[in-house]
Amino acid sequence: MSGWFTDKSIQPGYTRGAMGEGTRWLRVRAVVSSWFPVLVAALAVLAVAGGWAAYTAHAAPGTTTQQSEQAHWTVSGEFQHAAEVTRENPIFDVGTTLSNRSTYFTGASPELDGRYVATYSGLDAPPASIDLDATLVVRAVGEDGNTVYWSDRTPLDETSASEVQSGDSASIAFSLNATRIAQRQSEIQSSLGQTPGTVESFVAVDATIEGTADGQPASLSLTHTLPVAVDGDTYTVGPAATGSQPMTTTETVTVTNDYGPLWSVGGPLLLVSGLGALAALGVGRHRDAFALSDAERDLLAFRDERAEFDEWVVRASLPESVHDRPRATAESLADLVDFAIDADTGVVEDTETGTFYAVADQLLVAYEPPALARDSDAGDAGFDDLTDFVEASEDVDDSDESDDSADASGDADGGGREETPRPQD
Repeated sequence: MSGWFTDKSIQPGYTRGAMGEGTRWLRVRAVVSSWFPVLVAALAVLAVAGGWAAYTAHAAPGTTTQQSEQAHWTVSGEFQHAAEVTRENPIFDVGTTLSNRSTYFTGASPELDGRYVATYSGLDAPPASIDLDATLVVRAVGEDGNTVYWSDRTPLDETSASEVQSGDSASIAFSLNATRIAQRQSEIQSSLGQTPGTVESFVAVDATIEGTADGQPASLSLTHTLPVAVDGDTYTVGPAATGSQPMTTTETVTVTNDYGPLWSVGGPLLLVSGLGALAALGVGRHRDAFALSDAERDLLAFRDERAEFDEWVVRASLPESVHDRPRATAESLADLVDFAIDADTGVVEDTETGTFYAVADQLLVAYEPPALARDSDAGDAGFDDLTDFVEASEDVDDSDESDDSADASGDADGGGREETPRPQD
């Protein structure tokens, strides 16, 4: 068959950009009509969820209780220490005071003078009383630091200060003799024998502060220590275990829950959107706006087939001579495409009538699209389709002429090949 896409490699395809235009609303109506109960249920759930979120965020947010800790005033402590050189030596002059050193020499300055200072501070804190008690502790402890095998406590001094204002301090002084500390450790170990643990000595200051918080009496107790380790001709002081400690009270506070914009804004929007969509569905269902007629359903089915087989279809105007062939009618575009594949030909959409044709050697098979499709496609012929059709036809004719030339050359050369009869239009 000359000129009718006998070679699939040159069959043009045409993608219609406006294939779905005019049927989108039909498809929306079809989806809504088919899934109406599901859509109603989904929108109802969304509306209920939005209403619950809006009600929770605005009308009944609820409350929670929180523990609020408030600091009223603070007590901080620090140690100061010094040793006066009392014995002749080649390094330090007698009478020299060595202050806040980590190591002192037992032979030159065995006496250690110390002071503990407790500072009371707080914004608008009322006056308070401070009691200080200094003690020398010698004890044997286990490796964990918590197990105490024996302990010897020697009071050093105690003092009290009343009506201490915020920013003021109370202090207590103490004196130690490093040689006597070493002797006391030896006496205890000799009397007890070989004892487990490590022997240590330190000055412990117990501070008790009596004040008020929120108009109520408040008391705070703390203990700070200053280690003193005697080792032969030297003794080491520190580091001190000090710091600050606040006086706090805990208050139970009831606060309103805050849900943020996701609940406070998203909830009302979801409620309004869900109710609006439900109302639109109800009005449309009442007016029967979603149901499709048989003609509209046929149109959608045709559009689906047209898009599926688009690569097999070219739009063009057929010559009148083609219509002289015997004519058959296909039930659907799919049937027409099946025939075209079997007949090794293409499918042509007539740009004037909208009818689809498959042109075989001795037969013309036609498919008439639904009336709505013909109405929407009338006068919509594409120049590019016609160009594709003509160019493809010319390529096939050129291919046929080349074959004829090859056959003629074969006869001239005495090839003895038999000429294959060609069908006539």
